[in-house]
Amino acid sequence: MYKPRFDISPRLLSLVTQAAEIRAWINSAVVDVSWLPILQRETAARLAHSSTAIEGNPLTLPEVEAIARGEEIGAKAKDRQEILNALAAMNWVWNRKAEVPIKESDLLRLHRVLTREVLSDEQSGHYKTRQNRIVDHRGITVYTPPPPDKARPLTLELLDWINSRESKTLHPVITSAIAHHRLVSIHPFADGNGRISRALAIWLLYSRGFDTHHLFALDEYFERERQLYYQKIQQARDLDDDLSNWLEYVAEGVVETLSKVKERILSLKIAVAAPRMLLTKRQEDILRFLRDRGRVKAPEIEKAFSLTRARVNQIIKPLIDAGLVIREGQTRATTYRLP
Repeated sequence: MYKPRFDISPRLLSLVTQAAEIRAWINSAVVDVSWLPILQRETAARLAHSSTAIEGNPLTLPEVEAIARGEEIGAKAKDRQEILNALAAMNWVWNRKAEVPIKESDLLRLHRVLTREVLSDEQSGHYKTRQNRIVDHRGITVYTPPPPDKARPLTLELLDWINSRESKTLHPVITSAIAHHRLVSIHPFADGNGRISRALAIWLLYSRGFDTHHLFALDEYFERERQLYYQKIQQARDLDDDLSNWLEYVAEGVVETLSKVKERILSLKIAVAAPRMLLTKRQEDILRFLRDRGRVKAPEIEKAFSLTRARVNQIIKPLIDAGLVIREGQTRATTYRLP
């Protein structure tokens, strides 16, 4: 089985503690939940932008946000598809069940989602069949990954470690960072290795309980200083895969990213009169629907989400009671809107 090498330094312990404290603040913050869908949509767009930008996608954040809204922009088909794939991958990850073992088929499926219509059918969701290499901006090879015949065995070893008791005793930030580095170093696919390694890292954070209502865009930290990100990955390889410095680097990014989420929440300065509540996914969907459509009649909601009238009332009543949705009229003429 894969056995990662690292030391837990006082600096790493301090960073992990800070991350846990900020995360707890975010999860307990009194935020008007009608803003959550908006913030989550922003986060998904920022993740899609930063992760693809690391790999050279030229689209700007406003262009990515437009694609996320379903708008047409003047972009190359490949660049647009990479964004759509990244958004789909985040949605796929966010809908995985927590604490469920990550299987090989899951990882291959995620790679297929990330590379749909970007790689050929023979490459998307399949291990590499040719040797690949990592080159720097001058085209000089800086790292040669394991050969194709090692791609699957090494990936399976990593998954065995991820699902092991040892992995689950570590803090999620540490487990996530280790998996991120190991998968990108195995480089098991013809392309998309960086994207799937970062997606796996996010997946592990969420599945191990380190979620913040999906308001966490760690890839922005890596993208901001792209060369440093690459240097940190290679530094660990040059140190015979000692991940100690890499773990500190990632933990710093987690603290920085969470701090920005906290600042964003504080900047909203929303006074909440209604009791705080945690929305179900369907309630989030309906809030988005009302935000985008304005005033909506009950039959429109029934049709949009394939729900019965009774089920719509059941879902919306807690939102009305909390003051997050306004109901006007009676019976079939009833309309709903945000305050």
